[in-house]
Amino acid sequence: MIMNDFKLLLVLIVVLFSPITLANDSNNTVPSLLSNNPEHSHLLKLITAISEQGHFSKEKITNETSYLILKSYLNTLDSRKMYFVQSDINYFQRYRYKIDDALKNGNLEPIFDIFRIYRLRVQQRIEYSMQSIESTNDFLANEEYDFSKKNTQWEKDNSILDLSWNKKTKNELLSIVLAGQTIEKAKKTLNKRYLKYLSRINDYDSDDVLDIFLNSYVHFLDPHSNYLNPNRAEEYEIQTTLSYQGIGASLELNEDYVQVQAIIPGSPASKNGELKPLDKIIGILDDENNNLIDVIGWELDEVVKLIRGPKNTNITLQILPTGSNPDGNPYLLTLERDEVELEQQAASSYIVTIENTEGTYSIGVIKIPSFYQDFTARRRGDKDYRSTTLDVKKIVNNLIDIGIDALTIDLRGNSGGLLDEAASLTGLFINDGPLVQLKDTNENIDIINDPIPGTIYEGPLVVLIDRFSASASEIFAGAIQDYSRGIILGQKTYGKGSVQSLYPLDKYSRFTSKKGFGQLTLTVAKYYRVTGVGTQNKGVEPDILLPSFIDENLIGEETKENALPWDKIEPLIFSSNNPLRQSIQYIENSYNSRAKDNLPLDYLKEDIERSFTQRNNSIVSLNINTRNASREQILKDNKDRRAIRLDTLGYEEESFDDFRNQTILNEIYNMIIDYINYLNQNSLNDSQDLFVKASN
Repeated sequence: MIMNDFKLLLVLIVVLFSPITLANDSNNTVPSLLSNNPEHSHLLKLITAISEQGHFSKEKITNETSYLILKSYLNTLDSRKMYFVQSDINYFQRYRYKIDDALKNGNLEPIFDIFRIYRLRVQQRIEYSMQSIESTNDFLANEEYDFSKKNTQWEKDNSILDLSWNKKTKNELLSIVLAGQTIEKAKKTLNKRYLKYLSRINDYDSDDVLDIFLNSYVHFLDPHSNYLNPNRAEEYEIQTTLSYQGIGASLELNEDYVQVQAIIPGSPASKNGELKPLDKIIGILDDENNNLIDVIGWELDEVVKLIRGPKNTNITLQILPTGSNPDGNPYLLTLERDEVELEQQAASSYIVTIENTEGTYSIGVIKIPSFYQDFTARRRGDKDYRSTTLDVKKIVNNLIDIGIDALTIDLRGNSGGLLDEAASLTGLFINDGPLVQLKDTNENIDIINDPIPGTIYEGPLVVLIDRFSASASEIFAGAIQDYSRGIILGQKTYGKGSVQSLYPLDKYSRFTSKKGFGQLTLTVAKYYRVTGVGTQNKGVEPDILLPSFIDENLIGEETKENALPWDKIEPLIFSSNNPLRQSIQYIENSYNSRAKDNLPLDYLKEDIERSFTQRNNSIVSLNINTRNASREQILKDNKDRRAIRLDTLGYEEESFDDFRNQTILNEIYNMIIDYINYLNQNSLNDSQDLFVKASN
């Protein structure tokens, strides 16, 4: 979540105390590959000053933190500990208490020195691996490789590291062979991939290394603080305008793979529904030559350039699904590029009509992809500007006019947005009172109260959440739960209880640069529920947990390094006049009763358990016969399971995913009907009690 303006203290303005001339002459000779320059020094000191004063933790750069920042930088460069050995780490200890001085004084030499050694080690490893590729002529040895293994410490020497690289290289080569290439062609493909990666590392200049280091520094503070260099800042601006052309997926570089970070609501990827967060893009189809371009090891910008293109043109991606083995059934996904606009990300609604033996029920469903607001229209005085709150208010009034028995707010996949919109939307369903607490860098508590007196809807309310519901979504769901206004169904939310502010660095700099200094995103506050409980690192627990294929061990704040800790503050005084404990217990008992004799639900739970088991099995054989047998068995088992489920449940082959989605939806709708009936029954009982009292 981003707050629009946290002003810096005046001390931040005085970043440099000595005059400096910045290089902005386009005719200047290109600096050496890794060399300090005045702009770098200025930027380093600028970001350090802003971070020390503006970050929520107010973490000062000292000798104690110097070592931790050094560790963060080394882990950024070599996260799997596959390049450095212990002798390198011993050498780097000379900088153990010098990184703080480097940040404050703007001296990049320690950072450059470490990177020079890293670049040398990458070159050595690539050369070694290419020799290993050439010496591999078959895959008959009975060896195994753990592709998920992440060393906790650096290896003692290169001889031990050689063993890891031998297995890594052989596995990558075998994966290409299993994808259909001959061993000779596979060798060329893998050599090309390694050379591409080496070229990328060798092309890094001083700006690139500074970018890496600055992000490792701010990620030491917390995972949501980021430095965006001028190019990345421009890319961020393009995405946040919601008017760029492409497939509509936020991407990130995770080691050698370009990985899907999030799916943008209303985008081609969102409408298609197949692409998921954490999926890896391993290839892109070259339409001209009709062959797949292997993009493993590519720079993120290079992959983005290939994916982005004119509206109404197609792009075909080779996707390795979340949690798959390196050779685990990649598939081709063709998407039509389109322009992503705010309109496509706005709240939308539909009505579900359910008939059973007890009657006919109409359930209004409002899907909210994000918490948005059209700032431009609002600034020019347009009273009918688009925003989450105003759009939902119109939708709810329309649903009431049509006639509904219950209302469902679907926040699944909603990663957040504007704090003000989260508060005002909550205010539509809560009569009055505080909604959320905000604690800033100085530990001041700001209480955000209901800005909209009264409510627009008094009937049964259900909120759907999942692991991708974050930030503003957690504020809404948490407040609805705390006030006992509605029932929360789904999965524990992401757990992002922090607030970020955007600092355009050119604005805070005393000096100018032709190319600009980029921008800094900094965590400046944490928010807490009215109960005083933080959502940071814990999220919002649903009242009733639903089965899900989303693995909490892969997604969520608690999976992030250096995540801010969970804590709590003093609770507020608020009135919860609509207790739901009894109704929740009734609904849960009813759900558990149905689950005892529910074949679709049994199938779904089996599939989820099987998916988690396969995902956690990270050890693969390097023997081609064993590997093939394992792959064929998995494919056969999957085919048999699909056939049984489709035949038993009466679905067509192409509707297998519909069975999974519909099973979850059926349980949600059954729970809502249980909720409606419970409230109706209690209302009837209350009326009868009043009649008896009046008669007496």
